[in-house]
Amino acid sequence: MIESVIVFILGACWGSFLNVCIHRLPKDLSIVKPFSFCPKCKTPILWYDNIPLVSFLILRGKCRACKERIALRYPLVELITALLICALYRHFGLTPNFFKFSFFFSLLVVVSFIDIDYHAIPVYLCFIGIAVGLSWSVWETVRYMETNIPDPLALPFVKTLKNLILGFGFTYLFKFFGDCFISLYLSWRKKESIEGEKESLGLGDVDFMGMVAVFIGIKLAALVFFLAPFFAIIYSVFALIFKRSHLIPYLPYLSAAALTAFFWGDKILGLFFR
Repeated sequence: MIESVIVFILGACWGSFLNVCIHRLPKDLSIVKPFSFCPKCKTPILWYDNIPLVSFLILRGKCRACKERIALRYPLVELITALLICALYRHFGLTPNFFKFSFFFSLLVVVSFIDIDYHAIPVYLCFIGIAVGLSWSVWETVRYMETNIPDPLALPFVKTLKNLILGFGFTYLFKFFGDCFISLYLSWRKKESIEGEKESLGLGDVDFMGMVAVFIGIKLAALVFFLAPFFAIIYSVFALIFKRSHLIPYLPYLSAAALTAFFWGDKILGLFFR
């Protein structure tokens, strides 16, 4: 019990750092300096006002200096991160895979919330994830070769590279056909765009799916691609009812699908492929 509480606290602290990344990376600001500050009045946040989750409750969701409301995103990111870290610790224990997927899940959180705010993400984030995933597979390959007779096709690095190529490939293929369909639709309706958009998927989504395939494999990545629309339906229904924009930040739904595939993907696939 105490161990779980400690992991939760550390996860929430890590989530606080992810909040810094979410706020600063799209603006090309340093994530190291200056220390945390109120985004509205720019007043530096003192340590006792920066305790994950707790300070938000004590301050009743308002900045101590300017009394402006603190975005609900901040405690939400801390809570989500803490729960994900706890789930990974329960799944793997304190093993190398715990750290590998903690990094992956952290990237999912960061790109999702940046996409919510900007409908785009810094392109380098997914490439950092891909680089880390490939580097990790090199380390796994070295360990594999210490205890197994080398088989080129069985090497973790080769498998990971294949997953990356297939992840990029099948996502870009769907993007190509989706873009063709939208072009035909716009020509038929004699419109230039749908709310300013002419693409079915952004290239950021393609990069993201390549990263997902590196970490969880092409089989589960394909499942992610087909699960994500079911998560997006929730917003789509909301948009239809309240006549909001039909353009949605898609990475949060891909991330939710990636988490679902990671924890329950094999069981879901088992329902269809026995």
